[in-house]
Amino acid sequence: MAYETSWNLPMSSEAVSLDGEYIENHVSGYHTINVSGRESLEYLITDEERPVGMDGMEYYGKRQGGRTLTVRFALTAPTAAEFMVRFRKLKNFCRGENRTIRFADEPNAHYTGTLEAIEPPDEGQLNIMGEMRFYCADPYLVSDLITSVAARTEGGKLAAHIDNDGSGEVYPLYRIKHKAENGYIGIVHTGGAFEMGNIEEADTTPYEQSETLFNTETDGFDGFVPYTGAYPQNPSIICNGSLSVGGVHKVDPSTEDYDALYLDARGTGGGGIFGGCRRMELPPDSEGEVGAKNFYLWFQPQFMTGALGQTGLIQVILADENNEFIAGFGITKTDATGNTAQVVFWTGKSTEPNGGEYKKFDLLPTVYFEHNPFRHRGYEDLLKEGGKIQFYYWGAYYAVDIPAIKDKKVRFVYVFIGQYAGRSNYVTVMNVGKILGVKNRVEKQRDVPNRYSAGSEVVVDCESDSITVRGLPRNEEMVTGSAFYPLPPGETDIEFYTSSWCKELPEITVEYRKRWL
Repeated sequence: MAYETSWNLPMSSEAVSLDGEYIENHVSGYHTINVSGRESLEYLITDEERPVGMDGMEYYGKRQGGRTLTVRFALTAPTAAEFMVRFRKLKNFCRGENRTIRFADEPNAHYTGTLEAIEPPDEGQLNIMGEMRFYCADPYLVSDLITSVAARTEGGKLAAHIDNDGSGEVYPLYRIKHKAENGYIGIVHTGGAFEMGNIEEADTTPYEQSETLFNTETDGFDGFVPYTGAYPQNPSIICNGSLSVGGVHKVDPSTEDYDALYLDARGTGGGGIFGGCRRMELPPDSEGEVGAKNFYLWFQPQFMTGALGQTGLIQVILADENNEFIAGFGITKTDATGNTAQVVFWTGKSTEPNGGEYKKFDLLPTVYFEHNPFRHRGYEDLLKEGGKIQFYYWGAYYAVDIPAIKDKKVRFVYVFIGQYAGRSNYVTVMNVGKILGVKNRVEKQRDVPNRYSAGSEVVVDCESDSITVRGLPRNEEMVTGSAFYPLPPGETDIEFYTSSWCKELPEITVEYRKRWL
């Protein structure tokens, strides 16, 4: 008579979880007995033989190698067939690379490891004691908790005092929020120096500067007025609906709510595309000039379907003083049965060859970040520099030279959200959030154009070796010779530097995860 033997044991204090799930909860009859390798400390020594006649070895240094975690476990089953089912399930659950490994007695810290081996069971056994090994290339236990330290002004310097009471180096993330314009950031501690921007950027003499012409984050959307006239990029777009301003649903609990333009009154159309439109006419710059040959637009679109077959369109475009189209960015979904959309860069009218398209990318507008950068709020920008147009999409920039527009001035920014004629199944989430418009190369006799404007956030991440400004990649801002230095165990003082003419120091926080051998 077959019967199941149970270990009847509570979950071990060393029970193993992989990517947040305990093995006991996924494999019946499994029980962690103990784990070894967590407490080990072994260095790899580099040395060589000394000449004949000299005692000892020539020592060059040491380093910590990888770590192997050995898990002793028990596995039971009522029958041989069921035992093999459970053993295979154990192998399948533990396989994969770079798994996040936690233990019940240290739930707020983890190793990163890969299954190296599971001992095969003896034939005919229904109750076994076995071992499996996980190899961790990084030998350190890493905290899940982020330690955050705010920089303070001490003795006229902006500095942060870090007390790393772990046993390993940590990789800081510097979050720098500007209160005033700035052109340079320096970060200095005993481990090394990091610089970005231009320390020599001046605030005097004649120069060309960038000026923020509008920013909906601080000024709201009042400048974007309803528009029902002819649409510059596509005459088939009928602007007979309306866009309203409202709070966007918080898709990701860790992010903020914000106001955005969304389709309120949808309009109707017998052909082509119909929907709502708002238009911003660029205000004069500080010298009284209207229009911009060199113009930068940053905005946050959100585009996410709730079911298959939904359709719709977002366009953000630039036009000149004659309402002639210059360039535009769009997210369009015409797939009436599936869930494929496109991100499109336009540099011409729809009546021109290829529909005025410069580039097109397929997009899966789901709720998952790995599919859709517009799940909550995408970061996009569009740059006109004389005859060059530059677009951004999903980590890359794309530029094209169009000599015919070199002297054209951007006068209008349009936001259109709509639907294709004959369709009523709208994309669930279509809106455009914060919008920033900057005129570049304004000829001035006062302030110089500064890299980091008031309100901008710079993030320097030493773990991923990356820099972002306003959420967009800017590693080219790093000064040659700089590096993303870690912080050693113990106490470290970090000093921060800005342009000498910066009127108000930024708010800076240092974030890191502690690490232990």
